[in-house]
Amino acid sequence: MTKEQFILRLKELEISKQDFSELCRVPYSTINNWGVMREGKPLVIPNWVEPFLDYYEKAKKLEYVMTEICQKIESVKK
Repeated sequence: MTKEQFILRLKELEISKQDFSELCRVPYSTINNWGVMREGKPLVIPNWVEPFLDYYEKAKKLEYVMTEICQKIESVKK
């Protein structure tokens, strides 16, 4: 995953780098340095980031669906 792909994915998920930092317990400065050139090579974004974001997206969708279902059930009970 490139830095550009990472930034785009965060925007798609409506999560800031700061929020991602807190969620993953990775220092913000570390996240901010991903993709920056050091000694002629970019600092690599770890392999776990892409699957983590995929699971985060799935969890957000599941939470939305569960909330909708629970609201429907509550409205039927009344």
